[in-house]
Amino acid sequence: MSICVTVKVGDGVVIAADSAITVGEPLPGQPDKMMVHQVYEHGTKIVQVGDYPLGVATFGIGWVGNRSISSLLGEFSENEQKKPSWSVKDIAERLYAFIRKRYEEAWGGKVLVPSDQGPALGLLIAGYGPALKEYAAEQYVGLLPLEGEPGPARKEALPEFGANWYGQTDAILRLYKGCDPQVPGRLKQLGLKDEQIETTLANLEYPAAFDSMPLQDAIDFAVYLVGVVIGRFRFMLGPALCGGAIDVAVVTARPREFRWVRRKEWRARPVWSD
Repeated sequence: MSICVTVKVGDGVVIAADSAITVGEPLPGQPDKMMVHQVYEHGTKIVQVGDYPLGVATFGIGWVGNRSISSLLGEFSENEQKKPSWSVKDIAERLYAFIRKRYEEAWGGKVLVPSDQGPALGLLIAGYGPALKEYAAEQYVGLLPLEGEPGPARKEALPEFGANWYGQTDAILRLYKGCDPQVPGRLKQLGLKDEQIETTLANLEYPAAFDSMPLQDAIDFAVYLVGVVIGRFRFMLGPALCGGAIDVAVVTARPREFRWVRRKEWRARPVWSD
């Protein structure tokens, strides 16, 4: 499982993710839910796509068959040769198709449908296309097994500045949006109409000025939101589905490049050390 956050501002887009990798198996009769056997804290969830000004992040399951998602992302990126004519959307679609093929092979070589779901796997690509006049980054997100191709991460018209989050998001929604995502359903069960629920929950969201937010503040905000989720899983009952180090990358508008802000490194340490 995972928490992945992007923050898009005028100077670039930030991609941040935790490092927890969950090992488990689908529950009998509930293939979209997992029985957790182990959680590792040193997975890789953010990868640069070739030498493009693009980053890809993954959320959901960490393995397909006997391959880690980071391994598959690395394979795609290593084989990706920059072409004279390319677009963020085209690369997002090709990456999605590349991962989808392996996903379907791991689930018996068949195309999955909603009644025959496998565990959720999400892919997010964020960055800039070749047109230097474009100052707003593009973001595409796709979710396996249900979606046929990736779509825009934000539905508004350009420049679409703001934050997006994927994976284990309930803690962020409670903090930022003002209520748990289960609240509307609970209120409906109590007899409130949709209009009443909308009015009751209106204006609970914290406002943020993304259109004037500097890139460093966007970095801090992304790390803060990922940290909120990690804290929720650290202190509340249940397996720590999110945790480990927070990796952070940015894709800047000027110059057009992918840059690491924070990236965990391998190290040797005794597991019993303080």
